[in-house]
Amino acid sequence: MAKVKGSAVTNLVVVPHKPIKKVFIRLILSAMVAGFVYSAYWYGGQKSMEAEKVIVRERDELRTELDQSKRREEALSQKVAVLENGSFVDKRSVNSVRQSNRELSDKIAQLEKDIALYQGIMSPSVNSTGLTIQEVTLTSTPSDRRYRFKVMLTQVGNNNNYLRGFVGINLIGVENGEVTAYPLKALSSDISDVDIKFRYRYFQDFKGELILPEGFTPDQVQVVAQSVGNKSSRIEKAFNWSDLENGNNVGQ
Repeated sequence: MAKVKGSAVTNLVVVPHKPIKKVFIRLILSAMVAGFVYSAYWYGGQKSMEAEKVIVRERDELRTELDQSKRREEALSQKVAVLENGSFVDKRSVNSVRQSNRELSDKIAQLEKDIALYQGIMSPSVNSTGLTIQEVTLTSTPSDRRYRFKVMLTQVGNNNNYLRGFVGINLIGVENGEVTAYPLKALSSDISDVDIKFRYRYFQDFKGELILPEGFTPDQVQVVAQSVGNKSSRIEKAFNWSDLENGNNVGQ
């Protein structure tokens, strides 16, 4: 049989053009993505509200317990007044009730503070958004030159995404007549890095104990936080050491 010379034959497949179907698929995918994002945001908000409800309930229970304790104290005080006339006073019972009242009042104050924190994160003021140095606290211990510390960072306003970056905490003061700065890592075994990594949605705290070097007189605690990513930001605050010792954590 003779061979036929010529161009190679190419097989073609005819595919129907359906632009409406492509648009429909894209709309479905977009709706699925939007639904996932909304579900994640709703879930995070629900968790935060649940935590706030628990704190509010604990506060109310403690208030009830405090009211009952105060009534017991009043009854004991009346008993003391009667017993004093008989030259006998049960001071131990009275002092025990008063100590319980002080402890309950401290717990309520802490719960009120926690509630304010949650409300500030979920409903920020106009001038307070994004990365925030929420508080720095300092508490003395029975040991000389040893203190407990806590530094809290928050993300105010937009809690959809995790905030990540680094925070540096330094103590600035005077040593041998010269201004000296110590990174917190050099003073505390609870901190392992000079630039401390953070990653959180709502808040994250760093706490532990520090020991002041002999001959070092602290003046300020400096906190420098730097977030990274698409909306990176930097915030820096200095807290007077004397203010922190007196319970004031408002930075400059």
